[in-house]
Amino acid sequence: MNRAPRGAQDLVHALEMGSARIWVRRWLVAMVTVVVAALYLLREAKNFSNPEAMDLGQLGRNIAAGRGYTTRLVRPLSFHLLQERAKETGDTVSGILHKPHPDLQNPPVYPAMLAGLFRLVPPQFSIALPSDPFRQRPWPETVVTLFNLGWLGLGSWLVWRLGRRWFDWEVGLMAAAAYGGTELLWRMCSNGLPGPFLMVLVLVLADLLVRLDDSGTPLSPGVPPPVVRPLRLAFAAGIVVGLGFLTRYAFGLVLVPALAWILATHVRRWLAAPVFLLAFVLVASPWLARNYQLSGRLLGTAGSAVFAGTETFPEAWLERHLRKPPESPNLLTEIRVKFSSNAADLLRNAVPKLTGNWLFFLFMAGLLLPFRTDRLRRLRWFTLAALAIFFVAEAFTRTYWSTLVPEANETCHMVLLTPLIFLFGTSFVFSLLGSTEFGHPVIRGLFLGGAWMVFSLPLLTSILPPRSFPMVLPAYRPDIIQEVCGYVRKDELMASDIPWAVSWYGDRECIWLPHAVRSQNGEDFLSVTDFERPIAALYLSPFTSEEPLRRVGTGEFVWGRFYLDAVVNRNLPRGFPLLDAYQGSAERGHLFLADRKRW
Repeated sequence: MNRAPRGAQDLVHALEMGSARIWVRRWLVAMVTVVVAALYLLREAKNFSNPEAMDLGQLGRNIAAGRGYTTRLVRPLSFHLLQERAKETGDTVSGILHKPHPDLQNPPVYPAMLAGLFRLVPPQFSIALPSDPFRQRPWPETVVTLFNLGWLGLGSWLVWRLGRRWFDWEVGLMAAAAYGGTELLWRMCSNGLPGPFLMVLVLVLADLLVRLDDSGTPLSPGVPPPVVRPLRLAFAAGIVVGLGFLTRYAFGLVLVPALAWILATHVRRWLAAPVFLLAFVLVASPWLARNYQLSGRLLGTAGSAVFAGTETFPEAWLERHLRKPPESPNLLTEIRVKFSSNAADLLRNAVPKLTGNWLFFLFMAGLLLPFRTDRLRRLRWFTLAALAIFFVAEAFTRTYWSTLVPEANETCHMVLLTPLIFLFGTSFVFSLLGSTEFGHPVIRGLFLGGAWMVFSLPLLTSILPPRSFPMVLPAYRPDIIQEVCGYVRKDELMASDIPWAVSWYGDRECIWLPHAVRSQNGEDFLSVTDFERPIAALYLSPFTSEEPLRRVGTGEFVWGRFYLDAVVNRNLPRGFPLLDAYQGSAERGHLFLADRKRW
């Protein structure tokens, strides 16, 4: 029976050989983790730079405030889809912009988790800004970062646990340390995206598939494998894929290699596969039915990512259409060109930087290493198949916004397989070390510690001086956005070129600017404020002031020309309803116009 150490000699023995040594090591690991997290949050973490992160954040805050699954970011395309669906069902078309706007872009799991988070924290931590926004992050973004770091920590623990079970304890420990020390994953946490949560789902799914594989072996010669346990595991795996699909739609593509695993290996395949699919359908179908009822599309506006970035719909033009988007006879050809261009760019830039760690190259080298167990061979093939499917999905769904933050955005699907890649890459390292003579265990330990430091150099160097400021310049100025939004009531509508920032920092309903100020086809600002709902204020950021005037000379009055006329020539187009300019917003290319003097 274990007893507490008595005297100095017992204490020393416990620290050297007993259970106290394990707790001391755990305490040291916890302290190092807390120190690194504090240094990263204070010195390196920046404000949100992804439009998707701000969109998800304001959506979660709306749910927490009791507004339902509605968004303050009004996409013209979603407004168009709601109008068309109302015509099909015979509902009233007028007044759609006057009602709470349902979100048709984002699946619900991650916003629902953020809603629960915002309910737990004090109200000032869901909207308030710090006293010095240049040196401190907004409180809501710090809260979301800490939430994602919790998922990163859980992922590290799962990597250690599964690595110990599948390989050995050294592989699990090294892979978990490398996973927790990867700067790219910390950046994803600070960017407010659900990547760390999805990686946890990848690990849980892999664990369930391996357990399902093990359940297919006979208990003894002549005794068939059980039935109930495989069906439970298949059902749980389907739920995990469904939850991932309702967090990021592209995650649902992992259904293909998972189903292939079940059909190719399990003796109960004709029972396990339907149960797996049934669980996925039960989780995903209510949300797909909701989207179809509102917009006539299963994925709402998210499905337009395939067409965004083509010649017909460059940049973000497709989402800014108030009317039916134009049809191109060569749209399929344009999609093929988009895929080819994006695939080549991914092979040149994204794939070599995948996982943000050199373990990816060790994973690729380890493909030549044979495994003795069938389950590890199948797991590696599952990882390669999912990697290939995510590569295709990323090439098809990459948009203009993906190029603004290329390594950590909503279309970075391949990076979700980071934990499995780390496990296989680390196993390759230890397979090489097995044939290496170090002379003494201490030298081997020093080598492994040095290898971890090399793998984690990006994170370790990021917390060293000099300090980087959190402000994402020049477009996102939380202090300016919140100031100008304070002049607009919560029941009024704004318009902006960065409506996600207005919705997140200012907590105001904001429509994304249509293509033009005025045009002949109704794709313009005036058609909204004159016929749909009055727009109380217009906010233009440096995204517009620094935009090349690509459409000068056409028949349309575009926003780049509008900005130059308003700021340089002090002139606004005839009939424009917002005539009062707030001089305090003119700093560094920001422009705020209102229907009257509100300040």
